[in-house]
Amino acid sequence: MLREFTYQPNYALSQYVDFIWMGKASDLDIQSGHHAALFTELIFNYGDNFQIDGQNIEQIVNKNDHHIISGLKTAPFQTHASGRYGSVGLILKPFCYGILINKFGTHAMDQISEILHEHLFISEQPQFNLVEKHLLQLFDNKHIDKDLLKFESYISSEILSKGTLKNFNLSLSISQKSFIQKFKKHYLLTPGEYAKLKQVNYAIQLLQNKTCDKLIHAGLDSGFYDQSHFTRIFKKFCGLTPKQFVQSIKKE
Repeated sequence: MLREFTYQPNYALSQYVDFIWMGKASDLDIQSGHHAALFTELIFNYGDNFQIDGQNIEQIVNKNDHHIISGLKTAPFQTHASGRYGSVGLILKPFCYGILINKFGTHAMDQISEILHEHLFISEQPQFNLVEKHLLQLFDNKHIDKDLLKFESYISSEILSKGTLKNFNLSLSISQKSFIQKFKKHYLLTPGEYAKLKQVNYAIQLLQNKTCDKLIHAGLDSGFYDQSHFTRIFKKFCGLTPKQFVQSIKKE
């Protein structure tokens, strides 16, 4: 029997972590496909096999646990878990890869793994509130870079379309090259790739909610130039054309 729990952290941890999930089962075999994920994820696996196939993944296998950090991706990816299942995952803000990668594989990460196991698995009921202050130590109370905050604010308030990023670049106090280098360190994607990822996510929401009566309207409302541009970028990130994606929703 699979037992699953989720927890939404309080401030200040919520600056970095959207929510924490955990699951456990004596025996499990699940495989799922994902597309256009707009988050970074840190996973602590205490069970048997837990595998993520795709871009921008780092992992450390220890004697008693298995740590995985999964960054943003511009292509579909697969997750597979089998055997004895016991895992904790942190759904992180996209920029957190750049903050955590230097802690990955260190004693600090091992300590967090032990604390999570103690309070979430050994306890009768998971005690998420007790792990918040320990998790916050991973981020060292770091402030989000002001240029990255400015970028997030800008593309959240603008309709993403041709010329959007060029206009943002004109507002930077550093060179475009320096900003792209900083951005890739934290997001693993270029600003342009990240903007497309956000466009595809918005289109997915429109298609899932049946907001648009025609596929082209979903594409144009998401900031794509035309049907061809929409189909090409959507398929790259999702592995399906918009039409195939809608058909897959209907089957589900």
